Amino acid sequence: MSVQTLNRELDRLEGLWTDGLSDSYRSYLDAVAGHEPHAQPKLALAAALIEVGLRLQGLGGRAAPPPTLLMGDLCLARASRLLADAASQSLQVAFAQAIESLSAAAASGQQARPARDLLVHAFAAGR
Repeated sequence: MSVQTLNRELDRLEGLWTDGLSDSYRSYLDAVAGHEPHAQPKLALAAALIEVGLRLQGLGGRAAPPPTLLMGDLCLARASRLLADAASQSLQVAFAQAIESLSAAAASGQQARPARDLLVHAFAAGR
């Protein structure tokens, strides 16, 4: 990947912050209140990145165009790293189960609960 291409992708990630990622992040800050104070920002950001990443990928809908799909993958990869760094094993498992539930519903053509509901529930289950 060229430096120019990499810079464009990084600029797009910054654009996600103003395109809803910041609002999503702030909405998860209350949900992480019961977790270690030093981990709370990372956990809230991980949840926000998962929510945005799944939206970008178009889970359950039409396949996203390749650049958008890549951005979704980057969001999910970054969320995974944040969870590995800041979350307990039980919280990591709860997040994996939430994503698995969303993926299974999409694969079967069924309506899933909103991602935010599942992720907030994962925070409670992972304590």
